[in-house]
Amino acid sequence: MGTLRRVPLAHRGAKRPRADGRVSALDSPDESVARSADEKLADVDRRFRLFVESVKDYAIFMLDPSGRVATWNQGTERIKGYRAAEIIGQHISRFYTPEDLKLGLPAHLLKTAQAQGRVESEGWRVRADGSRFWANVVITAIRDEHGNLQGFGKVTRDLTERKQAEEALGALAGRLVHARDRERQRVAASLSDSTSPSFVALLSKLYQVRKRTDGTAAQLTDDCIALAEFLSREIRTVSYLLHPPLLETEGLLAVLRNYLEGFAREKGIPIVIDFPTQLPKLPESAEIALYRVVQEALPSLLHVSGNLRAKATLAVNHEHLALRIGDEGQGLSPQGLEEVRRGLGELGVATAGLRERMKLLGGSVQIHPTIGGTWIIATLPVNEPRLPLDGRPT
Repeated sequence: MGTLRRVPLAHRGAKRPRADGRVSALDSPDESVARSADEKLADVDRRFRLFVESVKDYAIFMLDPSGRVATWNQGTERIKGYRAAEIIGQHISRFYTPEDLKLGLPAHLLKTAQAQGRVESEGWRVRADGSRFWANVVITAIRDEHGNLQGFGKVTRDLTERKQAEEALGALAGRLVHARDRERQRVAASLSDSTSPSFVALLSKLYQVRKRTDGTAAQLTDDCIALAEFLSREIRTVSYLLHPPLLETEGLLAVLRNYLEGFAREKGIPIVIDFPTQLPKLPESAEIALYRVVQEALPSLLHVSGNLRAKATLAVNHEHLALRIGDEGQGLSPQGLEEVRRGLGELGVATAGLRERMKLLGGSVQIHPTIGGTWIIATLPVNEPRLPLDGRPT
């Protein structure tokens, strides 16, 4: 008799794989589930690749661990101008300006992304034809399940239009600020030139009248003289605040010291002044901007905080000039600080305007709360090209 061959239970009724990829009767249920999951994962991966390749508004591509291009999509080709065959295998330094290459920026960004997981930056990048565009770049480190670096994902957006709009707005703001300063200067000169001689003549005549009167008339004349002298001082003060003439003759330090000492006398508060003995001559736009910081920020800060002591320091090194205006006493509340940061309230409006003015010069205005008060710090670069307030590069 022949031997009866037994079929294992696990294979009874199982399906065989067919040429078209479907499962035959010889596959187990577990194998069918695994095959189905793998097929779904492969389908998701395929659709994701199609999505990345079809995106046109973003450059999305992969780098190997050394920073060389590993993948390319349509958006990357449209933004950067390279075809895949031209750029795959090339280092990302091809996209950077000579200035950034000299600073080692590509290597720095990759190193930062590797250490921190991701890095974001904005700056000029170079297309295949040599033209430049303003890019927002995010580089993300990609690691396997063991934490080993597999490469980087890089997403780039072309923000050139936004950058051009910001620069145009900045140039317009600069011209407006410049026009306002010139108008202040014109009004200050007009007040000084037209009213001062008139008041001198008026006071001369009043003194002559005073010599010829007595009794009630004399008292009235004295009152008129006092009023005329007061108005003359007020007009001189307004003229000075609009545009201090000492800027051209005595320089910034003298103007700031003169303003602070006058403010202290008027308000009856002590102000500690810590200035260097001398300061290199700055562009007119920079000196006016720093004067406005003291003139507009200090009164607002003291009014909002209610403090009765103030301090002012100025320091300069080979890179930056820093002007610090502060009060002493109770610092601003968290709510008050938030209003200032949002540009609300008296101090917020003042600092918002000053921040825009300093930004046009490449500087900044920041508020730093402390335990014993609040600092308003204005900084300017001293050895870098500046944009004057008329919007034209110097």
